Amino acid sequence: MSVHPEPVEASIAAEHVAESLAELWRRAHEDVAPTISGEHMRALLVLENEPDTPGAIAEGLGVDAASAARLFGRLEQRTLVRRVPSGAFCLTGAGRCVLEATRQRRRQLLEQVLVTAAPSDRPVLREAIDQLYGRLSPLARVPRSRSHTD
Repeated sequence: MSVHPEPVEASIAAEHVAESLAELWRRAHEDVAPTISGEHMRALLVLENEPDTPGAIAEGLGVDAASAARLFGRLEQRTLVRRVPSGAFCLTGAGRCVLEATRQRRRQLLEQVLVTAAPSDRPVLREAIDQLYGRLSPLARVPRSRSHTD
């Protein structure tokens, strides 16, 4: 492989990185909150920035409103979210703690991986990660296709 990989080679490498990061997230989630499902974690993430209505949450999760209502009912029973007077849901302190603890564990795991890199490789890895993030972060704001239900 050349120093300047072709787009196909680069996309395969990026896919491997994405799979590794997804595995890192899964492991951090299991280490911190093994009794909270992946679906529940995604719901907590949707609510992280501000309270939202069940319909908007359902859209953000790509599920129907009835599924979102059941999901948030379970999260409310676990005291991870609460309903505010407007009918919207928001994270509780416990819900915020789960997300923050998971992020901290993910950072620890990532640091364990990166510390094994040769010191001269660390700036290159940082630059590659920053560039990949810069190119992928706009995609996170693209609405999901509603061609399937979860």
